[in-house]
Amino acid sequence: MSYAKKFILAYGQECVIDRPVPFNTKVSIVRSTKAARDLSIRAGYWEGLIPIESQLKSGEVITVSNAFEQIQFLVQNTNYDAQSQQIAFFCAKCNAIIQHKRYIQTIDANNNLIREWQDVNPEKIEIPCYSQAVTQKMKQEEVGLLDNTIYVFQVPKSLGVKELDRFVHNGKNYQVSSIDDVGLDGVWRVQVEQDNRPD
Repeated sequence: MSYAKKFILAYGQECVIDRPVPFNTKVSIVRSTKAARDLSIRAGYWEGLIPIESQLKSGEVITVSNAFEQIQFLVQNTNYDAQSQQIAFFCAKCNAIIQHKRYIQTIDANNNLIREWQDVNPEKIEIPCYSQAVTQKMKQEEVGLLDNTIYVFQVPKSLGVKELDRFVHNGKNYQVSSIDDVGLDGVWRVQVEQDNRPD
């Protein structure tokens, strides 16, 4: 057993990887940067080490427990760290809960057409993710932000998000207007705008 793994198991924080069968392990995790001027970035991005047998992947959500609270993180990317012989990862602290809905047309027993918004993942209604409110500064600095974008959400690709889907966040409806699937193996950057479509 490597020194790094012994350290994680002895001094790391309790961690649960959100899977159909949750995986319990320990993790060493710290803020990714302390120098950023943007406070949301400083608080939002983290990095750490986790035992290799966890087989942690990009797009998974981990829950880390300490003496004060439980914090959820969306894993952005992972790689094998040759020095520690464990998995090194970068992640974003989940700061939003969304519901993912899609407009579905079905036919009932009497051949009536039914149109309604349905949960895409009914087994998991509340989805933790990382969100950024779009500011004028972001629009000046980030190429590719649409004019009507209000939030950018980082969500697991496993959600199967499509354009025109609906995210419900803080009781408000948002329409998925753009999906960026390049850059992070298991994570999509999703731009949303105000959704005025009827319920």
